[in-house]
Amino acid sequence: MKKPKTKKIFLPPVIKLLLRGYIIMAFILAIEYFKIITDIGLIIFLVTIISISMVFGVGYLLVMKSRPVRSVGFDIPNTVLFFVKGIMVLYFVSMLAQFTILPERITSLLMLVIAGILVLVGVASYIYEVLERSRPLPKAKIRPKTR
Repeated sequence: MKKPKTKKIFLPPVIKLLLRGYIIMAFILAIEYFKIITDIGLIIFLVTIISISMVFGVGYLLVMKSRPVRSVGFDIPNTVLFFVKGIMVLYFVSMLAQFTILPERITSLLMLVIAGILVLVGVASYIYEVLERSRPLPKAKIRPKTR
């Protein structure tokens, strides 16, 4: 008996990792929406941890043994450093709000803008890197050895 062939949708491992991360984030935000967890600091911490995990997961997948063949200027370490700096800025802004130095409305707008920039730059750098690495390098021409 032959096994019936089922068509599987092929998704690269990186897309699967990102999809799982966003599903987890949606679950965390749903928990906050239904008032199961009301501590905003904890929600921000959880979403930040998931984001950092996704960045390191993508970096790990891109430098594994079966890594792509082309390297680019804005690589994974640079992307990770950018996110770490952005997270430090977010933490600083949240501390300003914690000590009531900044009004709540300004703090939320600042955090929204910073998080938006982090998301846009992260996604753009990821797409740029994948597009650069997806094209194989041209084959080297074999030159006869001369002395």
